[in-house]
Amino acid sequence: MVASSVASFMVNPKLGTAELLFSCAEKMGLTPIWLTADSVFSIEVDGQERYINLARSPLNSDASAALAKNKYVTRCILEKNHIPNIPFILPKTHAQATSFLKTYGTIVAKPVTGAGAMDIHIINEQAQLKTLRINHYILEKYITGKELRFLMLNGEVVGVHRSEYGTSVAKDRPLERISYPQSNWDPTLVKMSQRITDLLNLKFAAVDFLIDASGHAYTLEVNTMPGLKWFHAPSSGPIVDIARLFLESVVDALRREQQPNRSTLTNSSIRAYNELMGVMS
Repeated sequence: MVASSVASFMVNPKLGTAELLFSCAEKMGLTPIWLTADSVFSIEVDGQERYINLARSPLNSDASAALAKNKYVTRCILEKNHIPNIPFILPKTHAQATSFLKTYGTIVAKPVTGAGAMDIHIINEQAQLKTLRINHYILEKYITGKELRFLMLNGEVVGVHRSEYGTSVAKDRPLERISYPQSNWDPTLVKMSQRITDLLNLKFAAVDFLIDASGHAYTLEVNTMPGLKWFHAPSSGPIVDIARLFLESVVDALRREQQPNRSTLTNSSIRAYNELMGVMS
């Protein structure tokens, strides 16, 4: 892990993930060029043009990214593998949603394939359910507690944050991210993060946990293209140069992609040569 103190490493906290990666690519000599405004840029790897699309990490396969993007599918996989999960339902009718609300009192409605904190509703009255196109949302039990984010890269935890949202996740609030030194990482949650990303076959992801007042941990969410700025500029605690770690992994993966093709060609050439020599002898 590449880390430093806040005092020795400064980054503009307003820089988003795209700008951070682009700036880092420049420093690494990858000659980045914007293709679309702040979302897709090219890099040069061994003389070939490759692309970074901030909509999806190039380290994750399309199939893995699709699994994790669907919150209901992710919850089903977690439940099937006995990983601590928040009670949930994908309602087909308002009656099912109402029953779920009566069971838990306060619930959260999230878009099944949504991203970030957009279109999330905290619901404690039946009338609120009637305003939603209910079959577009996954419903979860509302649980208060401490939120921890474990950043995963190639099967290893490279950073851990605690998120502070102020008085309520339902209101506009200042966000603080407190970065934890490795000595403070919960080993149980480290192993659980590794297990989750292994199940979903994700090479790069953030696994979020919710820790309730009794200390019980729930898997809150899996994000396949998490924002990077808070790892470069946390409110407090050690900094992780995740932009460089990420791009180094991308470049390594791109180079490995070339090797099987060259190896197959070489083996085929050897076999063809041996067959030719066999015919000629």
